[in-house]
Amino acid sequence: MRYLLSFSLLLFSFTSVAETFLWKVSKGANHIYLGGTFHMLMESDYPLPKEFEQTYNKVNWLTFETDIGKLETAEFQQQFQQAFLLPQGTTLTDTLSKDAQRKLKNYCLLNNIDINQFMAFKPQFIALIIVVQELNKYGLTAEGVDNYFYKKAKADGKITTQLESVKDQIHYLANMAEGNEDNLIEQTLADAEDIETMMNGMRDSWRKGNPAQMNKLGIEPMHKDYPKIYNSLLVERNNNWMPRIETLLSHGEAKMVLVGALHLAGPDGLLAQLSNKGYQIEQVQ
Repeated sequence: MRYLLSFSLLLFSFTSVAETFLWKVSKGANHIYLGGTFHMLMESDYPLPKEFEQTYNKVNWLTFETDIGKLETAEFQQQFQQAFLLPQGTTLTDTLSKDAQRKLKNYCLLNNIDINQFMAFKPQFIALIIVVQELNKYGLTAEGVDNYFYKKAKADGKITTQLESVKDQIHYLANMAEGNEDNLIEQTLADAEDIETMMNGMRDSWRKGNPAQMNKLGIEPMHKDYPKIYNSLLVERNNNWMPRIETLLSHGEAKMVLVGALHLAGPDGLLAQLSNKGYQIEQVQ
């Protein structure tokens, strides 16, 4: 669940902090701004930190994880749903152990969720539903910083590009923890009970602009509890993105690149990879 928290969710932002989750990456005269985000916000998080707004005003080109404009289309919704459907003739009860089913049914009963509407879907889809449900309880109901800047960029006539296709992003989510679905459901349910503590910790990490703390709270537990998810959703995607980010850096025009916060932290994070390749990393203040 800790990775899903970053993938599907939140960006905590505060206008009073001296640093934020935003870095200037440069080599020679060329540079980009690399910001860590989450994908859902609290209403109170607006207005966004001045550092993000100031950086936005400096650039005419923004790059996001994927094509955000396609995420609300009927075509995307159809593709997304299709990717999470179980093979015909198979139901959720065929893919989970009796113990995992029992725990899931108890959660659904306590939260007034009709589990029958999800019987044709993969456990991966149920895990996402649980995460969003818990984050909504926590107060994350507003659009994230990604959507905010995408809409702003389109209105302002700025260039928008992406690091991966919508199809790629759906694939990663629909196949996470494949072959280990019981653990995915059980760990997600266990983490749901500790959502407030987890969110407070990530909130503190964001407030301090502290990738080391974000690594401790988000990366290390994910690596331990979900090694396959860690490798597919984080490491593999970071590695795929690096050549594209370096291509953006090779151009003279400054750009703002926005990705999920956990993609920046840890030994396999984009900041570490860029630093190891000799790029200068400077936190925006």
